[in-house]
Amino acid sequence: MPLPTFFASTERAGSKQLAAQQLALVQEKFISEVIDTFSGMMLVLNEHRQIIAANSTLLKTFNLNDQSLLTGLRPGEAVNCVHSSDAPGGCGTSENCSVCGAVLTIIASAESGKQVKGECRLTLTRDGGTSLDLEVQATPVKVADNTFTFLALKDIAPEKRRSILERTFFHDVLNTIGGIRGIADILADDSDLSAEEEAEYVDLIVDLSDNLTEEISQQRRLVSAEKGEYALSLEQVEINNVLEEVCKLYRNHIQAPDRILVLEKVPELFLTTDRALLRRVVGNMLLNAMEATPVGGTVRVSTILGDDEVEIQVINPGEIPKNTQLKMFKRSFSTKSLSDRGIGTYSMKLFGERYLGGNVGFRCSDGETMFFIKLPLATSSHRS
Repeated sequence: MPLPTFFASTERAGSKQLAAQQLALVQEKFISEVIDTFSGMMLVLNEHRQIIAANSTLLKTFNLNDQSLLTGLRPGEAVNCVHSSDAPGGCGTSENCSVCGAVLTIIASAESGKQVKGECRLTLTRDGGTSLDLEVQATPVKVADNTFTFLALKDIAPEKRRSILERTFFHDVLNTIGGIRGIADILADDSDLSAEEEAEYVDLIVDLSDNLTEEISQQRRLVSAEKGEYALSLEQVEINNVLEEVCKLYRNHIQAPDRILVLEKVPELFLTTDRALLRRVVGNMLLNAMEATPVGGTVRVSTILGDDEVEIQVINPGEIPKNTQLKMFKRSFSTKSLSDRGIGTYSMKLFGERYLGGNVGFRCSDGETMFFIKLPLATSSHRS
């Protein structure tokens, strides 16, 4: 009985067929030489997406010593992709595989009979979940009675990182400008403001202008830092103050007017962190939530204090469709379909985890969506 699959076929060739396919490949001396001399990473797959051959560059990159141990495996199984064992059918058959750039590229090439390029973010089970950004190119090649897929892999992490940081910067700067514009409109249009309220809005514009200057300076540091390294500007930050600042900005944001934003009671907590980055993470969560909320709807911000971590939550009505959930935090990886929302979710993950050392995620249940960031309390203090 065939194994269940969420996406690609689970069918595999047996050992005799694999041996025959390997022999057919070896007998074509020119093709074997191309595989061996190819400077990048390369896999040769059969019609069931199983590995027939791999070149030395790929073996070295993934610390694989014996090519024979890869025979019959699928790419994700060979390199220990975190999703390769999610379903009984293995690599390509789980729910998460349905949005994997590598699997989609391989299948598209096989179905069209043409070379197809794509991109893939691969997360490995080793080294605490190492993630790789890869360009994948699948090319069908006829050898004797077999049609193989030559799968070339290229590490594009550095250029992706630079591109995403640049796009994130412009996205976040526009967010801040949108907040300034929203408050400026209130000052220009509302003649019923008291002198006290008007002074408060003026002060807020000054604060936001300072924030904008800080974001520009911060981006300079990020761009100049090599290999994704960033010198954190650590300080003792009162969480309540940060959340109040961010809520003031987005409560009057021009991109999401007429929503209700509620900041629930925040424990008196001081956290050692990078204030600007934390503000950017929470700000992106808030803007996404506000944009996803209908006019008149309510977005809530809450803080849960645990024994060794604090969790900041941003909650809005409505659940994210399942197919979109599978792509969350990956959407901004696609340069062809990059959206502001995609940049925002990606930057949450990038800044919240890579730089702040937290855990960023989301949950959907009971008709609501909640994005959160969990931050360790190791160097923090709070008052009950």
